Amino acid sequence: MLATQALVFSYLAFGAGFPARVLGSFMFGHFGDRTSRKYSFVIDILIAGFATFVTGLLPDYAAIGLAAPIILLLLRIVQGIGLGGEFGGASSMLAELGAKRKHRAFWISLANLGIPLGAMAASSVLILFSGSFATTGWRIAMMLSAVIVLLALLARYKLADSPLFDRIKQTNQLAKMPTFNVFKRYSRPIFLLAFVAAFQQMDGYVSGTYIISFMGSAGIPLAVTATIILVARVGDILGIVVSGPFANIFKRKGVAYAAILLTIVLSYPFVLAILAKNVPLAMFFQFLVTMFGVGLLHGLAPVLNSESFPTKFRYSGAGISYNLSAVLGGMLAPSILAGLIGKDVIGNWYYVPGIYSIYCVVAIVALLFVRETRDVSLEDLDAKEVAATQLVRKS
Repeated sequence: MLATQALVFSYLAFGAGFPARVLGSFMFGHFGDRTSRKYSFVIDILIAGFATFVTGLLPDYAAIGLAAPIILLLLRIVQGIGLGGEFGGASSMLAELGAKRKHRAFWISLANLGIPLGAMAASSVLILFSGSFATTGWRIAMMLSAVIVLLALLARYKLADSPLFDRIKQTNQLAKMPTFNVFKRYSRPIFLLAFVAAFQQMDGYVSGTYIISFMGSAGIPLAVTATIILVARVGDILGIVVSGPFANIFKRKGVAYAAILLTIVLSYPFVLAILAKNVPLAMFFQFLVTMFGVGLLHGLAPVLNSESFPTKFRYSGAGISYNLSAVLGGMLAPSILAGLIGKDVIGNWYYVPGIYSIYCVVAIVALLFVRETRDVSLEDLDAKEVAATQLVRKS
């Protein structure tokens, strides 16, 4: 198999988990909106953690032949289903528990904080085992996930369902089929928010995943690349932490516009610094691209999503929209770049900022039609949903 084809297939295999996330958001969204936020949130991490740990134990091709990639693909799908319930659960719980807090946006933005923290742990493992990562290092990284899962289970088990969810449950306002009914009532925000978040997903998987092979083809050693990405994760964390306060000052959409436009401008010098093998400059631009394009939007995604759906549909609506964005951005962009650029990063580098430009245009246009939610009350969203439901019943 040619090197370019092998690279494309590797990203396609990696991307197999993304459609499964959408399926997971439907499954866990149903139970999260219908029965309990807490238990859906516990079960999804169990499934994702189990699949990740077992992947680390999977025998290689030399041991079990064709069964190895088939089982790997199935494990990626199972992992994706589990991960599909994460965003809807985290953003719903934080939004509803902080519904009346003055700095609500800050608390909701923390829903995605675990992603860069986990990525930093992964980058650290990549640095420690850079010499043996292709053989045993990646297995260690997979199996270490068990530690994170155990800690997450302990924290989630102590949680209780939010007062807002308990209220609609006690007053018999739950939807019978929330994951399907949410499309009837809120298909517009589901797709618009997915197109906006697709930019963040694209940037996250291009600058954090595809860029590893791009830097390798440019002649930058793997250990150096891992260090650059590790430092950039700090930018992701910083972006998330400041996104909430910024969203209160400049409004949600204002921060999103600025983050997207700044990232598209920075994508050009970022790629050129890599081609020049200027490691300090590449690290600097990687930090900024990650802070603006990933971090700020990482923090805004749960805020915009949770404030766009009433309580009876929040787990489903937020989860489906965000995981759909992962398909549009995270699954497609790395594979497309791998196919267009191949190993010739010198001659085809312009495709990277080109992809950024395309996703930028789509996100900006979608954002024009997204409702500003800074002054939205979650209780008012629920009251309007009740009124709309009663109106439908009368008609």
